[in-house]
Amino acid sequence: MIYYESSIYQAQGRFEDAIRVLSDAVTGVKAQSEFTPSRRRTLAILFQQLGQLYREVSNYGAAVNTFEEMLRLGPEEDRRARAMIIDTYRVARDIPKALEASRKAMEAYPKDRTIRTTQALLLGQNAQTDQAVAQLRQLLDGTPADFEIQLDLAQVQEQGRHWPEAEQAVHAAEKIAPQSSDKETAGFLLGAIFERQKKFDQAEEQFRQVLNANPRNPSVLNYYGYMLADRGIRLDEATELIQRALAEDPANPAYLDSLGWAYFKQNKFSEAEEPLRQAASRESHDPTILSHLGDVYSQNRQGRTRGAQWQKSADEWRRVLPGDFEPDKLAEVEQKISALKRRLAQQKTPGDAKP
Repeated sequence: MIYYESSIYQAQGRFEDAIRVLSDAVTGVKAQSEFTPSRRRTLAILFQQLGQLYREVSNYGAAVNTFEEMLRLGPEEDRRARAMIIDTYRVARDIPKALEASRKAMEAYPKDRTIRTTQALLLGQNAQTDQAVAQLRQLLDGTPADFEIQLDLAQVQEQGRHWPEAEQAVHAAEKIAPQSSDKETAGFLLGAIFERQKKFDQAEEQFRQVLNANPRNPSVLNYYGYMLADRGIRLDEATELIQRALAEDPANPAYLDSLGWAYFKQNKFSEAEEPLRQAASRESHDPTILSHLGDVYSQNRQGRTRGAQWQKSADEWRRVLPGDFEPDKLAEVEQKISALKRRLAQQKTPGDAKP
């Protein structure tokens, strides 16, 4: 019952209420006098959900503290919590702490697949592509678990911009995909790899194949719609695809950003502002969302606000992990900031100058 109540609040975007429900539940279970195996399992589930929710709202310190409580429950919980702590530091872009937590976890559980995979993905995002690939390949053992490892390899190779190797890894995963949903995941990833190479026709083909199998796949609906909107083509279709994604996941900040950007491309600046504001409130450190919001403010004649959003975007681009850095995006935002500063300087009169 607690899980469903929290999930409903999350779906509604009421994250503080979801956190309150889970925190109260943790307090209630802790207050029980007898520490039974059932109580330990319940606490582990609650700690995991609560920590993930803290991470989702960017309260990384609270997330780490929650996972640290979880790891004290027993060996199994310790292993799971360590992987989540590593991932939390990664999401928080604190590479030194992530690497240190990863080192300690590997010392404690050198053969644990989850921890080894988590460390490899961290190395990939830190632009240590060769090390990440080598570590992941050591985990390939000819079992069905190879499916996930191949997808991880594709992700690491994509971040390293090793496009042929990324495509090969996805194709290897497709051959052993155990379920239709796994084939959808592989198809989505391959489409994204094509899109990043600007192979738009091939990306569309992949996205259409996935949607033919599952017309309600939100990740593909959003990515496909955003790809069209960002290129400024078939904007009505782009908007419809993104709206379908939001129907599946209404509070998703990436989908809200996509919708706002599609409206912006259609010159519907008033309609674009609200979804972008919602997206930025959920993902306040996402440089792309912040840049989009600045663009909308620029069109809605909110001069100072647009400059602040563009500056935040530039600052966040300088903080992203090496594997996620896109220098052309940072250069574009910096160009907007420079142009705005020049216009503002030209508008000043001598009387405006401060002594």
